[in-house]
Amino acid sequence: DGICDGVDSCLGDAANDVDADGVCDGVDSCLGDDLNDPDGDGICDGVDSCTGDALNDADADGICDGVDSCTGDAANDVDNDGVCDGVDSCLDDGLNDPDGDGICDGVDSCTGDALNDADDDGICDGVDSCLGDAANDVDADGVCDGVDSCLGDDLNDPDGDGICDGVDSCTGDALNDADGDGICDGADSCIGDALNDADADGICDGADSCLGDAANDADGDGICDGQDSCLGDAANDADADGVCDGADSCPGDALNDADADGVCDREDSCLNDALNDPDGDGICDGVDSCRSDPANDFDSDDICTVTDSCWLDAENDADGDLICGNADECQYDAENDADSDNMCAD
Repeated sequence: DGICDGVDSCLGDAANDVDADGVCDGVDSCLGDDLNDPDGDGICDGVDSCTGDALNDADADGICDGVDSCTGDAANDVDNDGVCDGVDSCLDDGLNDPDGDGICDGVDSCTGDALNDADDDGICDGVDSCLGDAANDVDADGVCDGVDSCLGDDLNDPDGDGICDGVDSCTGDALNDADGDGICDGADSCIGDALNDADADGICDGADSCLGDAANDADGDGICDGQDSCLGDAANDADADGVCDGADSCPGDALNDADADGVCDREDSCLNDALNDPDGDGICDGVDSCRSDPANDFDSDDICTVTDSCWLDAENDADGDLICGNADECQYDAENDADSDNMCAD
């Protein structure tokens, strides 16, 4: 080889080390390749597609294993999601399953929602106001149908009476119609009274002492006007004479003024005598033999004083001398003392 053996590094090798790689050509597996096979993969660097990579491209995907993010995976990461296809549960889906619900985003109707649509109502759980309720809130009242006591009624029961507004005859009235009179308690002037105020007197029947009587007991005598024979008269007919006290000229007197003399019987000294005692002699006209004669028959001669010429002479003028006996010195001497002897004739 033209090199003395004493200085020949490749004794017995005429080619010596042509590529000057420090390996004699006789034992150089990579002739003409000064880098030889530094990565020890059995492929000379000159023809090694993966220099410096002992594994080269084991999965034959055209990517050297040293830079292959998916070693042993020929498909690598087709969708560029950072997950090798060999372990990618969502092939060709760059987003994969970010919400971890087991459904790939490409076919996930509720992306970003791990619960998806658990109640199958077509609304993703993340925005579903009625979770676990497939009917949701059909009447849009803000109450989910599963707990809505008034299904199909968007007003529900705002007055809290346990009756849905759609069938509540007294909406906005929590007491409704407690007495069942057909009038809602909120507008019922007689709450708790089913008869209300039948006679329209302003007094509820439950407290009305005069039922069916609009005037009630106007005079406050305890007798309802409908049965009161003395309307407007609180005393009524106290003496039971059939005449109301307000018009009774003799209140407290059952007989009143029977003889119509203007004097009530209880004060009338001459009962049943319309004239009473006009001459004031203490004798009622009905039994007065000398009416209009206060002295009556003073001398008891059966002649009334007003017509008795001798009202003090019971025998009147016994001797007919026109001198009354009480003034006649000779009561029985018609000539009186004719001879003037002071002696009366018999």
